[in-house]
Amino acid sequence: MFKIRVLLMTVGSLLLGVGIIISLVAAVNSILATQQAVSPFDQTDGVIVPDKSAVVPYIAPTIPPLASTDNGQDQYQPQQIKGQDPATFRLAPTATPIPIVPIAIPDRLVIPAIQLDAPIVPATLRTIAYMGKDYPQWKAPNSFAAGWPSTSAVPGIIGNTVLFGHNNTDGEIFAHLVDLKVNDLIILYSGNQKFIYAVALKMILPERNQPVDIRLQNARWILPSEDERLTLLTCWPYTSNTDRLVIVAVPVSAQNAENYPLTPRITPLAP
Repeated sequence: MFKIRVLLMTVGSLLLGVGIIISLVAAVNSILATQQAVSPFDQTDGVIVPDKSAVVPYIAPTIPPLASTDNGQDQYQPQQIKGQDPATFRLAPTATPIPIVPIAIPDRLVIPAIQLDAPIVPATLRTIAYMGKDYPQWKAPNSFAAGWPSTSAVPGIIGNTVLFGHNNTDGEIFAHLVDLKVNDLIILYSGNQKFIYAVALKMILPERNQPVDIRLQNARWILPSEDERLTLLTCWPYTSNTDRLVIVAVPVSAQNAENYPLTPRITPLAP
């Protein structure tokens, strides 16, 4: 009888151990499944496409006043942002009628301050799944090139011209984008056409492991705008890609561009 009890106790212990192991395996599988579900959405190498009902953040440029040209080509008056959410400001265009210009798909990007001269290619769009919902996401080119999403504006017209690029992989086209400062010039080309912009706003926004609504708020910067602007996006910092770096620039005339500083500024990259 005693041996039977010992045998039953041993079997019970084994079953209990097996049950614990099964529970642990189930828990690990659950965690892995969650990570697999979240991982594609939680990477910062792509920009989620915000809902069309969202609103592009308005900006007030910090560009100091420059001598206006005779024909009034420069469209914006400077206003200083003083510790307030840039989204609460509107960069209002003048009453100048929208010019009729030929479609100018950008094909080259030049940023003198960081000694960048690179091609622009069409960005690719993919769909990712998260919590049972599909989200479109723009991907930066896997090469030394900036990506232009076809849904953004072409240069030279009212709207938001958007460019994406990697900062620490696939050519590292935007590795030094973080070195830009307000007033630095950015030049886009479309064939022989030249479009000049000056940096008006620079932001570093938390991105990785942030809730969906935060990431969608960050992505509002790629939405169409009622003013003419250029927006560049990449990841930051170089070693971890946890944040989103956003540069917003506004157009300046070729004549006034001569008044802006052209100071090369490249900080060493992290090892």
